[in-house]
Amino acid sequence: MTRHLLALLLLLPACDGWPESPRPQPPAVPPAGAVPQGHIARLAALAPPGPPVDAALLAEGASLFRVFCAPCHGATGAGDGVVVARGHPAIAPLPRDAARAMAAMNLNIADAHPVEGRIHPRQRWAIARYVAALAP
Repeated sequence: MTRHLLALLLLLPACDGWPESPRPQPPAVPPAGAVPQGHIARLAALAPPGPPVDAALLAEGASLFRVFCAPCHGATGAGDGVVVARGHPAIAPLPRDAARAMAAMNLNIADAHPVEGRIHPRQRWAIARYVAALAP
């Protein structure tokens, strides 16, 4: 045991002489006109008219709406969610047109919670179609 400890103590000062690893090159600047990978497909998925409307899409939209939207916008999208009841300033009602609802989500109108990276484009369409179906 003491022999191993002695060997370790003798080798320790040698570690200080190791050269520092070279720094990696900075990433290259993307060429003009380049778009992030998948960007075109993401934009196409967000463009109207969106996926076909059926019962499954509306059910998915209802489920997602309850999780992501109802706490602020309320069960009917009127802007009377539980956070407003607990003192949050008034929240605008959701647009009843699916294209306008998509624009509101995608552009983060009124500085709401951004959905990019949290809600897939198809799921956003499901929410927008559900909101449109809520219209009286």
